[in-house]
Amino acid sequence: MARICVSENVYGQNNLLYVQSNVAELLRGANCKTELKKDGDRANLYIDCPDCYKEIISIEISDKIAEIIAVKYKYDYFKNAVKIAGISDDEKEILFASLIAADLPDDKKYVFGKIKGLYSVAIDGVYNFWLKPLKKKWSEIVTYIPLVFERRQLKEFVSYLLENKKKRVYVDGEKVYDSNYKRLYRVDLLPAENVRVIREIILSNCGEIELFGVIPKDDEYYLKEFYTDKIIFSARYFG
Repeated sequence: MARICVSENVYGQNNLLYVQSNVAELLRGANCKTELKKDGDRANLYIDCPDCYKEIISIEISDKIAEIIAVKYKYDYFKNAVKIAGISDDEKEILFASLIAADLPDDKKYVFGKIKGLYSVAIDGVYNFWLKPLKKKWSEIVTYIPLVFERRQLKEFVSYLLENKKKRVYVDGEKVYDSNYKRLYRVDLLPAENVRVIREIILSNCGEIELFGVIPKDDEYYLKEFYTDKIIFSARYFG
């Protein structure tokens, strides 16, 4: 058996739960055992797996760690650095999701490249000590964000993100699925509870949305506002 360890400061324990839950199906299929333990101010996720599955499981875990940094850590960075007025709290959360989504594939790829092949990873350590160029890029983005952000600018920014996007996501009530019908949970990394569906859609970097069921009214409003002619209604939506 091989052991993989992912650790975080104890306040970031939910990040370990995100890793655990998002690879749970793979771990079950590979007959792995997991254990989440606290040790002082650290939280540790231990994964014991057969040697033959060690590499593939490590890759999947690295992918989720990269997602945590590219979404959760980036959110915290912008939340602390960007102080804006002119839009509602919900719209600020949509803006933060949009800022995350703008470079999400590249940010995630960069982080993944730093940790691929490691079998013991401290998420906060990677962020604090290995990602200086990434944080420099984020700091440069902050300088371009106006202190007063109007709703019109928000709509223009999200519309800009949609340019040349081809992927379709599927939305059934409050659940969002990617083009391979895999449930998306990135919004779980963000603290706000409102407008979760539209933010999950934004974080998916999709170009089309197919609706299978009615979504919350606030999400519906912003979906129509930002995606307009990119919404497809499934026959099931009407029946």
